[in-house]
Amino acid sequence: MQDYEYMQLAVDAAQQAQWRPWKNPRVGAVIVKDDHILAVGYHHQYGDVHAEIDAYQQVADKQQLVGATIYVTLEPCAHTGKQPSCATQMLAWGLQRVVVGQIDPNPLVTKHGVERLRAAGVQVDIWPIPVSEAINPAFHYFFTHQLPYVTLKVAQSLNGKITAASNEATKITSAVVDEDSHTLRAYQQAIIIGSTTALVDQPSLAVRHVHTQHQPLRVIIDRRGRLVNSAAVTQDNTLIITENADFATQAEQVSYLKVVTPQTILHLLGQRGIQAVLVEGGSELHAAFVQAHAYQEIIVYQTTGLLPNTGVSSFGTADSMTDLGKIKNVKVIDNTLKVTIKREEA
Repeated sequence: MQDYEYMQLAVDAAQQAQWRPWKNPRVGAVIVKDDHILAVGYHHQYGDVHAEIDAYQQVADKQQLVGATIYVTLEPCAHTGKQPSCATQMLAWGLQRVVVGQIDPNPLVTKHGVERLRAAGVQVDIWPIPVSEAINPAFHYFFTHQLPYVTLKVAQSLNGKITAASNEATKITSAVVDEDSHTLRAYQQAIIIGSTTALVDQPSLAVRHVHTQHQPLRVIIDRRGRLVNSAAVTQDNTLIITENADFATQAEQVSYLKVVTPQTILHLLGQRGIQAVLVEGGSELHAAFVQAHAYQEIIVYQTTGLLPNTGVSSFGTADSMTDLGKIKNVKVIDNTLKVTIKREEA
């Protein structure tokens, strides 16, 4: 096996973590010596040991590490957070070579791990094609732009409707599709809805059906202050964003913005360290994000059923559906198409 196969094993290992690392990146590591794989590890969940240490702990005879090579999808950290520095710990193993899939964009780490290893005489090679960004798009986008990675999610009928009528909640997806949708939620750190969706559907926006240690922040956009005296104001893990200054003084979890736009919303969430955001609706909110080009991908659950033509269209108007991006993936889930659309960055 060559370098490519070992790095691919590390990528596959990283993806096993799924949503569990939360704000931490998904990282995989493979330790090899004399073309023999000693261990395969990954970062299992937020706060747990990192991928390099997970692999290290699987090697019973630590003497085998002397002269070995480790393939890791992201640069080893050089600082102490919830875990000690991986780069510092690796110096004691006797490694001959470290192959890094991509430099870490987090300024606490960027090139510091590589420099520490090289300063100690360890050969460090950087993978020519970055591999971590494909595994951790939100993590890399956040530390590159200081803004959240935005996914718009919509479930629509065959004729492009999300509800049968205005101000009416309509269930159009199956339990199987709902489970997939909740898995999507588990990858997020915030879920955004508009005030109409909050008043009509009264969604909890919690992750159900799959186990997660962390629930995403519940964000409601209420420019006018329609939620004054509503139950939403007192719910835990909730942030309401408004242009109504009086409303903002009535509750600690209501934040005032002079002008509420997708850009100002994302700037506020970026300041709070939110890396991944799911915009669940309604249609006007979706349309605003589309028109502002304030998204990285759209996930559409396209059902086979029909709703009345008088119902509410997804993304506000038919024109809002044009030029959304390129279809990157289509999956069939219980007679529903799950279509992933990536926006092409300018």
